[in-house]
Amino acid sequence: MRPPFRRVVVDADAADLAFTRRVLDRVGGEVAVVERAPGDPAPKGRDAVHLTREPGAFLKDCPCSPGVVRCGYRVLTPVFQCPFGCTYCFLRFYAPDEPLTLYANQEDAAAELRRAAAGWSGPVRVGTGEFADSLALDPWTGHAGWLRDLVAPLPGVQLEFKTKSDRVDGLLDGPVAPNVVVAWSVNPPAWIRDLEPGTAPLDARLGAARRAARAGYRVAFHFDPIVLLPGWQAAYDAVVDALFGAVPPDRVAWVSLGTLRFPPRFLERWGPRLRGRAAFFHEFVPCDDGKLRYFWPLRREAYQRLARRVLASGLDRRRLYLCMETPPMWETALGERPGSDAVARRLAAGEEPWV
Repeated sequence: MRPPFRRVVVDADAADLAFTRRVLDRVGGEVAVVERAPGDPAPKGRDAVHLTREPGAFLKDCPCSPGVVRCGYRVLTPVFQCPFGCTYCFLRFYAPDEPLTLYANQEDAAAELRRAAAGWSGPVRVGTGEFADSLALDPWTGHAGWLRDLVAPLPGVQLEFKTKSDRVDGLLDGPVAPNVVVAWSVNPPAWIRDLEPGTAPLDARLGAARRAARAGYRVAFHFDPIVLLPGWQAAYDAVVDALFGAVPPDRVAWVSLGTLRFPPRFLERWGPRLRGRAAFFHEFVPCDDGKLRYFWPLRREAYQRLARRVLASGLDRRRLYLCMETPPMWETALGERPGSDAVARRLAAGEEPWV
């Protein structure tokens, strides 16, 4: 498999780290490798990999919008930036010129996660898919196997790999960790072709999910972002049916629903390049958190329809949640109004009531 990057830039102080050596060995002679001396300009663009050290924290709280129901997610960031080109991705304006950054000081990340887990009183969901696709670069990073083995003895960690790829070989090549969940973002096939270039087709994603479930992993699915293009009702019905045709509901850890949203700066920065994309022709309205979203009744209709279809397919109701939505939307769309931290406890530990 040819790497999705053209060059690798290695910081001098990261050159001798074990992770750097493993990445360079996996890359082989496929791309150019150069060493970056202190003071040299940092690489730019997603066609470059930057092997460097993370001087700060690897583990942070999910950057939730104000006023929404929180799900207690923590974000672990061994990689920053994504090789895929999804047109709606927040990284397009948040870090448009940043390279595929791999933090080579893995031992620091592992120690930080172990320290945090030692202080958690119960299972906490941790994911690596906030600032990067969790598995897109795995053939060259080996992150999946490393993280699987890291969290296997940490019962307080429930680790989620979230991806739009079908690259699960590195995770399946080893013992199953019961506290690992493998998750896919899903959309109708035509949406994927138009809005998610470079990603795996839906059937490939679901094929990988089937493999992971049969190997013994729980899997998850994120309808996020739901994009309300013409014919969305039938298109998303078909995705739900295909999903549960690939994986039985008792192997699904959770399903999230979230509609397309972005800050006004996104259109200011990328609007000219998005002309002709039907996904951005819709009328979006400003919400209390400053993001643009579909008009409330449209979002509610989408959530109600998908929730009915998902639950009719056999998913336990406790496994379904809304992403980045307010308590009133939860109540009107799902008929439930979760209290503080209830979603986090229910998803991580399987508690039944909303409290």
